[in-house]
Amino acid sequence: MRNIFNIVSHPLFSGSLIMMTGSTFANAINYLYHLSVGRWLGPSGYGELATLISLIGLLGIIPASISLVVIRYVSASKTEESKIALISWLRIKIFQLSFAIFIMILLIAPAISSFLHISNISYVIAIAVAFLFSLPAFYNRSILQGLLKFKESTISVLMENSIRLVVSILLIFLGFHVGGAMMGFVISAAVGWYIANRYLKTYFRKNPQTPPNIRSMISYSIPVIVQSIALIALYSSDVILVKHFFSSHDAGIYASLSTLGKIIFFGTGPIGAVMFPLVSQRYSEGNNYRKSFIYSFLATFILSILILAIYWLLPAFAINLLYGSAYLEAANLLIWFGIFITLFTFSSLLVSFHLSLGRTKVVLLPAIASIAQIAAIWFYHGDLFTVIMLSILVSALLLSLLLIYSVHNWNEKKITPSHKVNIDNSSII
Repeated sequence: MRNIFNIVSHPLFSGSLIMMTGSTFANAINYLYHLSVGRWLGPSGYGELATLISLIGLLGIIPASISLVVIRYVSASKTEESKIALISWLRIKIFQLSFAIFIMILLIAPAISSFLHISNISYVIAIAVAFLFSLPAFYNRSILQGLLKFKESTISVLMENSIRLVVSILLIFLGFHVGGAMMGFVISAAVGWYIANRYLKTYFRKNPQTPPNIRSMISYSIPVIVQSIALIALYSSDVILVKHFFSSHDAGIYASLSTLGKIIFFGTGPIGAVMFPLVSQRYSEGNNYRKSFIYSFLATFILSILILAIYWLLPAFAINLLYGSAYLEAANLLIWFGIFITLFTFSSLLVSFHLSLGRTKVVLLPAIASIAQIAAIWFYHGDLFTVIMLSILVSALLLSLLLIYSVHNWNEKKITPSHKVNIDNSSII
């Protein structure tokens, strides 16, 4: 009973519960958004909007990957003053980065509009304006996670997504078409920024006198970016290659498998999101961080197995429920794709764990694995089952190597000066 109480009272449990609940509602709102605007805009308009949304995601890959750096350095700050100095400095730099991206998008807007056959260049300009707010909002939420303020971060996300849904539908109804949907992005991003900004108001100083160690942050950022690109490639390059090598029908079947499989990854994602700052904070303080990781691993295992059980016992039901009878031929492949994503999910969790401890060399493993997966599918792609089995093989090898690496470093002593994140007052330039 005492062990159960310790688990329930652990910050990982409460934080994961908040993040998972928020993530569930946020995903539901996003699904309702796509369902609604898709119906209102029709195939042509929705196709154009989907292209613009993909462009937003593409432009945000590198800024999004740096969020782990922000979470780690904020969570590892030892004093209130060091937190205030770091957050105030980040606020200035994030604004500068947002403005630079804004200018860049404006300069290349004509080329983007022409290449993607966007009917109105103002839609691309709306993306530029949205970045002025969405990027600071995103980083502010990363700071809130670093401060272990998971409830505040979740509220900001839910409010932003809700505003986007309501404003977009309203403006489309009033006749603004795709432009109305894009204005929904701009207005919701501004609201998300405002809410997250208010939660951090007490941490802002106009002229922070103690900037962090920039060299340390850059040296940590580079492997984090590599890790983000590698992991994204591991669960997305197979879809692209299947589209290249197979018929449109087979590519559609595989895409449905991919979407269903990723429920495991995104469903357990909040656990890793909570684990990262907790482990980073405890490690920087020289405290026991292993329990947070063990709880995260067990929680991820339980959730993954539950979803896998559904894919094994009721594959046709799961596919028919979300995609309809036209995709039922994917039923016999669903459990195998679920195994692939489960192995990938554990690999992602282990990589995040080691990055939270500052072990940046670990990113070489997913980078090599992503290249191996692309090469394997490129040369061997007889059918969809072969593609999935190759992905399982690569993911299994990656997970095995990560487990060996983890066991090898498990008994590492409490943090030493060489392992510290240089963000406290003693390490200020």
